[in-house]
Amino acid sequence: MIDDTLREALAELEDYLDGVPEERAAELVLPFAARWVLPDLGFDLPRLQDEAETFVAATPLSDRILTSYKDHLTYWVEQRMALDGDAATQLNRAQAMLAERADVVQDEGFPRVADGLRRATGDPLWTALAARIAESALP
Repeated sequence: MIDDTLREALAELEDYLDGVPEERAAELVLPFAARWVLPDLGFDLPRLQDEAETFVAATPLSDRILTSYKDHLTYWVEQRMALDGDAATQLNRAQAMLAERADVVQDEGFPRVADGLRRATGDPLWTALAARIAESALP
């Protein structure tokens, strides 16, 4: 599950998290955690990405340049993700996957990253999953 490229990335993240408070470290691990499990959750990712791109294309440039635009797009993607099935079930599945992967990461010698993966739960994780999809639609 952990190849050399991922091991190097984990080592870099582990070093970066050295001395960072646990809550902040969990926030910093969220983008990585979401990207790692998103393809395995069963979402219709091509459709969600196409819909996000359509949303972006339909938004006037004057709105897209606002710093809050990514948050608006992310919220919209969250709502679309919920249409793919029971959101609570999908979130629980993501948390379970991250817990399993945290054990592997811990065994590989990256305890700070593993702790961050274990703390990736609830609404912040759901939002992070949507943000990864939203990012794919932004220029």
